[in-house]
Amino acid sequence: MNPTEVKKIPRWHFAMLNDVARNDAFETAIKRSIKTNCNVLDIGTGSGLLAMLAVRHGAKFVTSCEMIESIANLAEDIIAYNGFENLIKIIPKKSQDLRIGKDLTKLANILITETIDCGLIGEGILPTIRHARESLITPEALIIPSKAKIKFGLLESEQVHNLNFVKHASKFNVSAFNAFSTIGYFPVRLSTWQYSLLSEPTTALEFDFRIDSLKPRQQKISIQVERSGTLHGIVFWFELDLGNNVFFSNTIDNKKSHWMQAVQCFEVPIFVQKNNHIELTIRQDDTNIDFEIT
Repeated sequence: MNPTEVKKIPRWHFAMLNDVARNDAFETAIKRSIKTNCNVLDIGTGSGLLAMLAVRHGAKFVTSCEMIESIANLAEDIIAYNGFENLIKIIPKKSQDLRIGKDLTKLANILITETIDCGLIGEGILPTIRHARESLITPEALIIPSKAKIKFGLLESEQVHNLNFVKHASKFNVSAFNAFSTIGYFPVRLSTWQYSLLSEPTTALEFDFRIDSLKPRQQKISIQVERSGTLHGIVFWFELDLGNNVFFSNTIDNKKSHWMQAVQCFEVPIFVQKNNHIELTIRQDDTNIDFEIT
C-alpha cells in the first residue's frame, strides 16, 4: 500500500475500530443472525471487520463493497492477512453500482451496513438500504441494524452554541461571520461542555429498515419544557436495534462511543418557560434531520 494512499483514510476509522462496545454489539447481533449457507452483503466495509465477523460466525460467503478505493485496498490486505481471502470479496464500488450476476452471484439473504454518523442518516443509510432492498437482497433478508430511533432534547448550552455562532470578538460585532456557520447538525461530545436539557428525552423519528419506505418526510411534534432556561438548540442521538435483542446507542450517557451526539443550534437562542410546550417541525431527507421551531 502506497503511504500517500493511507493518508486519505479518515481519522475517525481508528476511533471506530477501537470502540469495543460497538464491535461487541455488532458481533453479538451477527452471531445470532448467521444461518447455515447464508450469503452476506456488507455495505461500506471500511476495514472489513464486520465481514470477517460474519465469516467467523458461519457465513458461507461475504460480498463487501467500499466506495473509497484506498480503503477497499486496505480491507483486501487485512482480510488476506487474516486468512479470509477465499470467503470475502471486496468490491471498490458504491452499493448502488453493484449488479447481480456481475458483482454478486445471487441476492444476499443478510445485509450488514454501518453507514451511520452521529445523527444516524448523514452517511446515507436510508438510500443505501432502499436500493439494497430493491436490487441486492432477498425479500425476507435480515438487515443489521433492523430498526432505529432518533431521540432528542431541548438544549441549553452557551458553550456549544458558541461552537457554531459568534456575535462579538474583542468588542467588535463580527456576527456577519455566521454566514459560514454549519447548516444542519454537527457532532459534539456533549459531556465535555456545560449544558442542561430543558426537556425529557423524546422520540423524534423511528425507522424500520426492513419494511418502512425510508423516504423523506416531515412531521410536527410538541414537547414540554421541564425547566425554564435559554434554548440554544436541539441535541439528538440514535438508538439502534441490531436484531435478536441487541441494542446500541450514542446517547448522552454513553461517554465512550466513538459516535458523539448530534447538535443543531438555532442562530438566535430564545428563553423558554417551564411547563410551556414548544412546537417543532422535524424534516428528514436522505442525509439530514432538521428541527425548526414553529
